[in-house]
Amino acid sequence: MRAARLQDALERLTAAICDVESELAAMKAEHDPLASYIFISRRHYRNVNDTKSGKRRERTARLSFNTACELGFRGSFDEWERFMGAVARR
Repeated sequence: MRAARLQDALERLTAAICDVESELAAMKAEHDPLASYIFISRRHYRNVNDTKSGKRRERTARLSFNTACELGFRGSFDEWERFMGAVARR
């Protein structure tokens, strides 16, 4: 009796593993718009010729933050600036 229950459990586990692997493969194949946008935004942020006051970088970060929020980013603006590579404010 125990051998049959163990066999059933192993079959269910095998099926569950196959389901997880197929879901992971599907997720890897999908295009993630937020990840692409983050990559582009970081490059753009690094390449901005800034003024002494830092207004251009701040404006660039603010605009990119708004777009990232529309794409699903859930952090705050300070987190976004740190994510973009901004130095901490003093």
